[in-house]
Amino acid sequence: MNRVPATRGFAWIAGSLALVRKQPSRLLLMGLVLQFLTGITQAGPLGFLFVMAIPALTAGILQAMYLASLGHRPPLTVLFSAFSIPQRLLRLFALSLVMLAAGMLAAGGLLSGSMAGLDPALLTRLERGDMSALSSVDPELLRQMALSVLAGVLASGMVGYFSIPLVWFGGQSTGMALLNGLAGVFRNVLPLLVLAACMVLLAMPVGFLAAMLMSASGGSNLLTLVVLFLIVAYQLVLFGAQYLSFRDLFGVAPQEPGSGTENDQFVA
Repeated sequence: MNRVPATRGFAWIAGSLALVRKQPSRLLLMGLVLQFLTGITQAGPLGFLFVMAIPALTAGILQAMYLASLGHRPPLTVLFSAFSIPQRLLRLFALSLVMLAAGMLAAGGLLSGSMAGLDPALLTRLERGDMSALSSVDPELLRQMALSVLAGVLASGMVGYFSIPLVWFGGQSTGMALLNGLAGVFRNVLPLLVLAACMVLLAMPVGFLAAMLMSASGGSNLLTLVVLFLIVAYQLVLFGAQYLSFRDLFGVAPQEPGSGTENDQFVA
């Protein structure tokens, strides 16, 4: 595992933009498919299954980034690569449980006691996803809820950021990937903070432009599609940065998962 200077955070963003430009149409198509899957699995059992599959789908996107870095055009089926290797798929499912638990603990820790005085009927509406109920919630509680969601996302992301590629590219067990992944995060916290700051700065113009287009769309399908492309492109930059940071810190041998022994692709 390498330790890199803080300035590598900028290099990961620049490298990710260059990586996406190598195969923009195919990567955007894969991102759109991922967004479509997100849209049809918002609630019920399908929603839970999608959450469980997030690490496996992330591994597919990272595999596409790997192929793009070699100058190849990744096929659309690469998004589902993890589902063709049962052993690694099970490890990624186990990892998703750990990520889910970490996110729930982080979010619950910030909200502990805050929901006690909330009207049960209002709480039921919120649990069902009724967004109109938010107007009846105390602003301070809304702020705590937003912070709890952010804390949950950060905790889950920190757990899976390097662990997912360590399972997929490195063939590591879930436990070993978690240990090595968290060690990589803590040893390189400065470049990762720079990366996070760059992504936040990049999100500002993307969000502003998306808001302008949505307000001007008037129900136009074309402008809505443009907004969707903007969101997908932003997500692809994040995935590209994830792949490049993993490659910098852990290394990836030039062969695809499943083509050799379990650990022959991992270079420490």
